Amino acid sequence: MQNDNEKVYILCLGSPLDPFVEHFCNEYRLLLKEIGYGVEHIFCQNIESINKATFVGKGKLEAIREYYKDNKENGVRKLACAFELTAVQKKNIESITGLTVFDRTQVILDIFDNNAKTREAQLQVEIAKLNYSKAHLINETANYSQVTSGGGHNKGKGEEELELKRRRIAAAIYQKTKELEEIKFSRSNSRNARRDSVLPKISIVGYTNAGKSTLMNKLLSASKAQEKKNVLQKDALFATLETSTRLISVHDYPEFILTDTVGFISDLPHYLIDAFRSTLEEITEADLLIQVVDSHSPFLNDEVRTTNEVLSSLGADTKKMIYLYNKYDLLDKGGFTTLPKKNERYVSLQNDEDLETVISFICEAMTIDWKKVKLYLPYSIDINGFKKENYCLNIEEKENGHEVTAKLNPKTQYKYKDYLI
Repeated sequence: MQNDNEKVYILCLGSPLDPFVEHFCNEYRLLLKEIGYGVEHIFCQNIESINKATFVGKGKLEAIREYYKDNKENGVRKLACAFELTAVQKKNIESITGLTVFDRTQVILDIFDNNAKTREAQLQVEIAKLNYSKAHLINETANYSQVTSGGGHNKGKGEEELELKRRRIAAAIYQKTKELEEIKFSRSNSRNARRDSVLPKISIVGYTNAGKSTLMNKLLSASKAQEKKNVLQKDALFATLETSTRLISVHDYPEFILTDTVGFISDLPHYLIDAFRSTLEEITEADLLIQVVDSHSPFLNDEVRTTNEVLSSLGADTKKMIYLYNKYDLLDKGGFTTLPKKNERYVSLQNDEDLETVISFICEAMTIDWKKVKLYLPYSIDINGFKKENYCLNIEEKENGHEVTAKLNPKTQYKYKDYLI
């Protein structure tokens, strides 16, 4: 579907004067840009109910056809609908407008296809695209009246070809799902190993392009851990499709396991939610969630709500969560008119001074429920190993050991019960 620098028309729902519609259209414009399309003109229509045959009203489609005929010199030949169409609706819209039609789901699937780098992500996208194709098969030999009536069928060769396509797609889905299950089993073993670790597990979540991968890479840069392989960081929608897990060891804070996840978006096609559910299961294993929010977005509240809705669908809405309102430096002077709550910070992840604040903030949230104690640890106990697992607030060297004030990791406190003061 991709054709660099090609222009398209957009058809979206609602009033062009509605700020939310404007935001949705701008987001769709960015999605189209990711697969090489520019936007020539946007058509909008308010509808009270979906037309089964054409989704929007036939009058709007005829108006688009007339606009297309009057402006053929601009070279636009395609209409990008900002919603998902059935196969019948797509065929009917093409018949009325004379334009090649594709929908929002196809656009997102293409972006995911372009950005999938690992075999697991590629299989997930391939399965999603096959399920979309299967749901949108149509008997091409049926005429317009048969398609719009919903009751007509062109029996014979066309119907046989349709059934053959269904079987081929079902067989392809089966084979790819089988291969994916083998990969998921291997990743599940890795997750089980992390589950057995005493180190806290933290997942970064948030709307696409909010700065999640930037946070991961900044923490990796500051980390003393040997594994410092950066994750892909790009100013683009859905640049990251795979979960990336790294060990973070910063300053004298306790170590933790950090996972970067795929970004969310409003009305994510259900084909992709199902496909990536296993990937997003990393979130359900986390002890703490860090939601990165683009504070420069005029619709940040909607983006936070979308993220929380996805978390709720995964059963992770009760997880302890903190919010990093990123890109604060891009706001007009004065920024937010309210002070951040206890579980919020306003930051710019490009600012090293803010990064120190972020690290401290994460550590405090991570250890908020850990018990504060005083211990006397003999020199025979590795103090550096102790600091990796627990949050040391103060250490004093004494004659026979270290006198320590610390917040004990609940998973390791049994080791030190004999050393409590």
